[in-house]
Amino acid sequence: MEDKSISWIDWNDSLSMFNPEIDAEHQHFIRLVNELNEAIVLQMNKKEIKSRMQAILDDAVMHFAHEEALLKEWGYPEAEMHAQKHVQITAFLNEIMKSIDRGKIERGWLEAGLEMRKVLIQHLLKEDTKYRDYHVKQGLLHT
Repeated sequence: MEDKSISWIDWNDSLSMFNPEIDAEHQHFIRLVNELNEAIVLQMNKKEIKSRMQAILDDAVMHFAHEEALLKEWGYPEAEMHAQKHVQITAFLNEIMKSIDRGKIERGWLEAGLEMRKVLIQHLLKEDTKYRDYHVKQGLLHT
């Protein structure tokens, strides 16, 4: 049995946005991150790791667009700032993927994958919870 403790993420209620659509997307994202972590832990080939990294990037782009539309629809006052954070994250992830394509990953594959994970999970935990908490406070979402 491989050691998943360094990188495995389990969905729990503290990650919930109290919106079934967003929660389903976040759960899917966490599954993709765990699949990348598995590939790294099992030392799969670089092609497989890159494929899993690309799946995370593609999923993030789709999720960000959906989330931004919902935040505007809901009238979240920091929707534009949240969208700008998505732009920054997407640019960062694209740069990681370009570095891989150019063969110029200065960090190892493990570090690149873990950096993708860290940036996205931190966004979920710090930024997404802001809109969740705002909407709960406004009475728009119920825990």
